[in-house]
Parts: sequence; structure tokens; C-alpha cells
Amino acid sequence: MTPSIPVIVYVVLQFAAFLLVLAGTPLDIFRGVAPEILGHKMVCVTLFGLKVDCYNKTYLETTEELWADCFNRLNRFHAAQAFAIISILVYFAAFTFGLLLLFCCPCLRWVCLALNVAGILTLCVVWAAMVVTYYTDDSADCVKAKDEFTFGIGFDLLMAAWCLDIINMIVMLCYAVINHAVKENEVNHTRVGK
Repeated sequence: MTPSIPVIVYVVLQFAAFLLVLAGTPLDIFRGVAPEILGHKMVCVTLFGLKVDCYNKTYLETTEELWADCFNRLNRFHAAQAFAIISILVYFAAFTFGLLLLFCCPCLRWVCLALNVAGILTLCVVWAAMVVTYYTDDSADCVKAKDEFTFGIGFDLLMAAWCLDIINMIVMLCYAVINHAVKENEVNHTRVGK
């Protein structure tokens, strides 16, 4: 079986998207806009808490402590945490099934397509929750994140992964439809020849 160019493109893009989701999940979603307050250190908010230095491994406050007075925001962060982890698993599964599609099982094209759609939906929940947090005042104590932060590198990586997944869905959809049409054409020619 000769490897197909669209499937190779799919596997490469899916691997890149998986790495972006994997790297973006623990990194800063929001980054402080006034770094001079702490000297050379930057305040960063990840899906899992607040860090005083964006590249530090320890958290100053967990998400529960940080948003204790902001129930809606805390719920959005919990949903984003769960869907980010689900997205990592879905993107990895899509990459794995893409490899199987490339090397042995052409019937997996619909599974890959379904995983791409699932990945688009799960990662959309993550970034949409963060965009709502960025632009919405939840209460007087929970001002919109835009007042104190800008979007961080983690958010950018998740958005890049989401865009790659959309491109990959289009690639797989075209491949699946064209492959189905070719098989249908072969069946029709076989019937006419008999």
C-alpha cells in the first residue's frame, strides 16, 4: 500500500497539534500586563493556578484559591481543565489512528475525521471559557481578566492547535470523500465489466 500525500499531511499536522495542546495546557493562559511590579518576574495564570514567574514549576495559588470568591469563573476554569485534558487524549488518539491509517487501515479515515471533530469541540470549550473570563466581569470582586492580564503563550498554543485541527479536519474530509468516490467508481466499473 502506497502512502497517500493527504494522509501524510494529516499525520504531520495532527502530531504538531498534539504537541501544541500538550505544551499549551500547563503554560500561562493569562500574563500580567505590569511586569515592573515584581521586577523581572511576571505574574501568570494557568489553567491550574497562579505563578509569580511564568516558567516556575510551583504555584503561588491554586485555581481554587485564586477564584474562591468567583464561583462562575472557578467553574469555567474547572471545565477548561477537564476539557484540556480530554483534548490531549483526543489529539493523541487522532494522531495514533492517523498513523494506523497511513500504514495499514484505510477504513480508519472516518474515525480520524470523528476524532478531529471531537478535538475541535473539546478545545473550543477551553478557549471559549478563557475568552469569556478575559472579557467578562463576574462580580465587583471578579473583574474581567483584560483589566489585569493579556493572553499568554499557553492560550496562543491552544489556539494554534485548534486551527491546525480545523485544517486537518478539512484535509481528512476531502481525503475521505475522494477516496469514497474512487472506490464507488471502481465498483461501478467492475459491475459494467461483468
